[in-house]
Amino acid sequence: MIKKLLNIIFVLALSNSISGQQTDGELHKKPNPIIYAELFGGFSQMNHFGFSSGAELNYQYKKSLFSLRYANATGYISNDINPFFPVPSYYISEDNSEYALLYGRRWMSDRRSVSISAGISCNNLDSRRRFVDEEAETYGYNQNYETFYGVPFEVNYKWFYKKKRSKLIYNALIPSIGAKLFGNISKNSYIGVGLSIGFGFSKEY
Repeated sequence: MIKKLLNIIFVLALSNSISGQQTDGELHKKPNPIIYAELFGGFSQMNHFGFSSGAELNYQYKKSLFSLRYANATGYISNDINPFFPVPSYYISEDNSEYALLYGRRWMSDRRSVSISAGISCNNLDSRRRFVDEEAETYGYNQNYETFYGVPFEVNYKWFYKKKRSKLIYNALIPSIGAKLFGNISKNSYIGVGLSIGFGFSKEY
């Protein structure tokens, strides 16, 4: 009888120990890293009005946000209206490619986040100006290439779904939507505003 009782106590103690280890393991699960990519596009103003687009990779540690950004900003100038074809047309007067590294701060709630970042960038600018040769009745372009450094910046406001940890792949595939104010302070500064769409882990799940 005593031997059976000891066996029952041993089994109960062992089962409690296993369940306790599982509980502790569940409590100490590591959260997923906050890492996400996004595409963005919108309107911008350099020397002339135009459009901008780009891609960005973001990693967040606590409230610190590290970003790699590529952006392309273009400006347009109107051609002279042809009297035989009176429809306005435009050509690209500036085409700036920006490669940037940014650091900032990001604050989150369950469904929204706000971030502010700035950093350093390398820019490659291709600028063109149209000229007309009236005697030859032709036209062409004066073209200039420049490489220079700048200070990129951006402000982001993002909306994302409140997702579950048990479906991390599902969480990564559901996109987030955001509004972005961005630009670059340099010898050829520009500023833009647009929308962004992101994929990845926008928060801990």
